[in-house]
Order: sequence, then structure tokens, then C-alpha cells
Amino acid sequence: MPQSLPASDRAHLLAWLSSVFLREPDAKVVGLLGADESDQAVAELNNMPALADETQAMLSALRALRSREGSDANAALALAGRFGTLFLGAGGPMAAHPYASIYEEGRTHGAATERTASFLSTHGLSVGDGVPEPSDHLGIQLAALAALSEREVTEDDALSAELHRAQIVFVEAEMRPWLGTFRDRVIRDDPDGYYAAAARLTEAALNEFYAPPGTN
Repeated sequence: MPQSLPASDRAHLLAWLSSVFLREPDAKVVGLLGADESDQAVAELNNMPALADETQAMLSALRALRSREGSDANAALALAGRFGTLFLGAGGPMAAHPYASIYEEGRTHGAATERTASFLSTHGLSVGDGVPEPSDHLGIQLAALAALSEREVTEDDALSAELHRAQIVFVEAEMRPWLGTFRDRVIRDDPDGYYAAAARLTEAALNEFYAPPGTN
């Protein structure tokens, strides 16, 4: 049966995953993820094995890459190259493009962009000024879920439940239909495994946090 983290922890995890798909990690991020504190964060997920396993897989892949490349800076450069191949179009038309519209219509800025923008507007959210991506980018969708999860912390029980239901509906309609294909393409094109684990972790997190009502 799907489990859940406290809304604040859920928001933190989703915001981190959003950042993974929106920008390449720099040397500082590589160093932080390679530190012992990251293992402590994974330990907090041990009651949710799918999340703990894939988070650990991400950290293990990053540490192996850092060991191979010899420094945090070199590992960051290698990840930046992989990020470009996977997510910025360098891998060609069948790459793991992180836009819902690509999987729905074969192009960016399609109807899925408009629907996600409407969802953001309904909840008083918008794409940040420094983010040059359409709203149906996976990172932006995850950021929206993180923001609404954070709101759950401060609202009364009724409104918190309403916010969570809105997230479930959005995930079911706008993310699940294409996320499996996206995941498979990332796995296919990421031999180092960092982004492959991130894609699997994202899918596992959505399954844990946003299962449709009545799912066992």
C-alpha cells in the first residue's frame, strides 16, 4: 500500500528532484551529494524501500563517476555533458526530452504546456523568471508539486486534503501518461546511471505520494 512522508519532507524531496532535471549540478553540488550526510538522508527513507534504493543508486552512481573523473569539478563536467545529451536535445529526436508535449504531440509547447500553465495559475504559481522552460517541463511540474506539498504544512486539515487531491489528479492526468517512456529513454542513454536512477526515483516517488484513491 502506498506510504507517505510528512508533507514538508515530501516537498523537500520533490524540490530536489526538480533541480536535478532543470539544471546540471556544479562541483559544489557534486561534493555535497558525495558527503556522508547524504547517506543519513537516505537512511530517513528506509521505511520506503523504493525511494531509499533509488536515492542510494543515484548517490552510488555519482560517487563512482567522481572516482573515475578524479575530482568534483571533473565529475560535474561529465554530468553536464550527459545532461545535454539527455535533456537539451543533443541526443536527437528520440532522446529523453523532459516535456510532456513531446510525448503527447511530438513537439514542445503543445496542449500539455497550456494545461500545466493553467494548473499553476489556479494555485497561484508560475514559472520562475530565471527558468527558460515551458511549464510542462518535468522539473517545473515537480516544483509545482513541491510547492503545493509545502502549503499542506500550514493549512488546516480540510484544505491540506484538498491540495493533496489536486496533486493526485494532476499527476494522474499530466505526468503518468508519459513518465514511463521518459524513464526508459533515460535508462537507455545514461550508462553512468545517475540520471537513470533519478528517473526511477521520480516515478517511485509519484507512486508513493500520489496513488489514485482506492489503490492498494
